[in-house]
Amino acid sequence: MKARSVICALVALTLGSTSIAKKKTPGVPTLRWEQGAAGCSLEQGRADGLDRYTLAQGAVTVTLAVDPRELTQSQRRAGHVVSVFLAVQNKSTSPLAVQQSKASLEFVNHSQWRFGSWDPDNLANHIQNQTDDLMHQTDKDLEKRPGKVEQNEDRLREHQKLVSEMLDFLSTQGLKDAVLDPTTPQVSGWVFFPSRGKWVGDWKKREEFVFRIPIGEWMVEFPFQLPPSSHPQLKERP
Repeated sequence: MKARSVICALVALTLGSTSIAKKKTPGVPTLRWEQGAAGCSLEQGRADGLDRYTLAQGAVTVTLAVDPRELTQSQRRAGHVVSVFLAVQNKSTSPLAVQQSKASLEFVNHSQWRFGSWDPDNLANHIQNQTDDLMHQTDKDLEKRPGKVEQNEDRLREHQKLVSEMLDFLSTQGLKDAVLDPTTPQVSGWVFFPSRGKWVGDWKKREEFVFRIPIGEWMVEFPFQLPPSSHPQLKERP
């Protein structure tokens, strides 16, 4: 749950967008998650609140984890950033490339528009630059209002602590490009996407998405809805 709270704070500082992909890569075979299909499974209602879509193909297992509340949570964040969690396992001896830098998120109900993923390092640099600008502006404000120095310094220390946690989270939990082999058989991490663009404006009450990422020789696809059309209602313990 700490990861989710850091994400909410993290994207509250992010603005702008990344490059947009609109077309599929020709000649690349597709592996698509489909409910009830062989090798496909869906696990809902876990303790961490994430729904897990798992696709197994031979020695490779790919799991996409999505918060069913992500639709409403993302709209409360500056930039309306969407986050998903991906885990990939390779049990074979052949190297397997996981290309986070080429991942995309399609907004099916918005002209099938696709946003490319944020690189964790670039996102960290963006946050650091915003923090530096804030520090500079605060210094200028303090010169005009010396009576509020102590109050502003306390707020700055709290902000700097939060930024430090964010940058640490990105460096340790953000998914990056990787090659899986017997020495490094699995990788996992968070992937971030913008959600505002030319053809993507206000969201509907229920949205359809397709997450895509190149893994090995395949383009792996996970279609999902937010909120899910069918989701278990967990009973609270007395």
